Amino acid sequence: MTGLIHIGIIIGIASIVVTTIILFKRERRKRLDVYWQRSCTGTEWGNRFPGVPNEVIREFLQAFADGFAFSNEKCLKFSPDDKVMDIYRALYPCKGWPDALEIETFAINLEEKYGLDIAKVEDHEIILGRLFEMTREIQTTH
Repeated sequence: MTGLIHIGIIIGIASIVVTTIILFKRERRKRLDVYWQRSCTGTEWGNRFPGVPNEVIREFLQAFADGFAFSNEKCLKFSPDDKVMDIYRALYPCKGWPDALEIETFAINLEEKYGLDIAKVEDHEIILGRLFEMTREIQTTH
C-alpha cells in the first residue's frame, strides 16, 4: 500500500514539473514572438550601414544568434535597434533565474571574432547596431 502512495506522489510531482516546464516554454515563445513574427530585417541593417556587405552583417548577427543559441534562420529577425538585454529578458524575465550563459557566450564570440571586449561596454542597454558599429571600428583600426 505504501508503495502505491509513493508512486502516486512521484507521479503527482512529475506532473507538476512537466506542467510548469510546458507553461514556461509557452510564455517564453510568446515573449520571443515579438522577434519571430518580423519579416527579414536585412533592409534595416543595409540602410543603417550602407556600403557594408550583407555577408559582414550576417556574420555579426550569426555571432549573436550563436551566443543565444538561436537557429541560423532567426539571425535576420533582429533589428539594429534591438537591445541585447531586452532579448535576454525575453528569455529570462525574472532576475536571478539560472541561464544558459547567452550573454557570456555572445561576449566570447565578439572577442574571438572581432577582438571586442564587451565587458568594457558601460551601456547595459546597448543595441545590436551599436555593437556592430564597434566591431567595424575595431576592424578599420587594425
